[in-house]
Amino acid sequence: MTSRFFLLAILCGIAVSPILGQGKTVENSFFSFNTGIKSGGFETLDSQAELLHELGYDGVEKEGIAGFAAMQQAMEKKGLNIYTNYIRVDLDNTEQPYDPSLLEVFKMIEGKPTMVWIHVMSKKYKPSSEENDKLAVPIFQEIADKASIYGVKVMLYPHINMWIECAEDAIRVSRKVNRRNFGMTFNLCHFLAHSNRENVDPLKKFPELAQQAIPYLFAISLNGADLIPKGEKIWNSFIQPLGDGDYNTYLYLKTFLDLGFDGPVGLQTFNIKQNSDVHLKRSIETWREFKKRYASGD
Repeated sequence: MTSRFFLLAILCGIAVSPILGQGKTVENSFFSFNTGIKSGGFETLDSQAELLHELGYDGVEKEGIAGFAAMQQAMEKKGLNIYTNYIRVDLDNTEQPYDPSLLEVFKMIEGKPTMVWIHVMSKKYKPSSEENDKLAVPIFQEIADKASIYGVKVMLYPHINMWIECAEDAIRVSRKVNRRNFGMTFNLCHFLAHSNRENVDPLKKFPELAQQAIPYLFAISLNGADLIPKGEKIWNSFIQPLGDGDYNTYLYLKTFLDLGFDGPVGLQTFNIKQNSDVHLKRSIETWREFKKRYASGD
């Protein structure tokens, strides 16, 4: 129903059902992780771009800096974007903690939606060791300042057993970095894995943690999952095609949308055994169902 109708209705004193217009559209971009686009005969960049385009994805993640320009070209030919570039920061390497060619990536993504994803490695320092923030924060500030020249955003990627291993770490460090273009990803599978290891109920923990993350949140990841791992191989439970598993991924997404999150949503695909065309189709069908549910006010 158009806004002109509503204005006319108001002027004429016509009652309009409060149900109309309650739904919200989901405008967030939806992209696949790089790990999920290569199996089942999709070895080339062109075939991967074609697959994502046919299924209706908005783009992809790029793992590492090598070959960035080639992937960017292949994706853009199909009207797709690279939404994140997954790079490493090594706190133990005091001389050069990150690849200096990252600066060339900044130039290539100026004016594009691509953001840089940082996973933080260290053998010297324990995961979540807050006392080492004083070492890490200046590195992140340097990266953020260089990225800001090109209008690029940089975000932390929490990964269990790495130095930034949970959302709490990313929130704490993002606050200390204190740069407008520096933030974090909320990573579902690693959130579940960390909660499981710490014997914490993720359902009770999540709502408050999501609220704390929102001021720094540039992207989220999601996937199908089980709330409690079934078997010893936890990633078989915590990373499944979207729609599979007993964890309520829709409620996870809805929580962020209700909090005003409008950034890209990444589909985690690590270790999924099905061919790319099979599991990516399953996941995007579920994504479309999620969008319909949210628009209906569910």
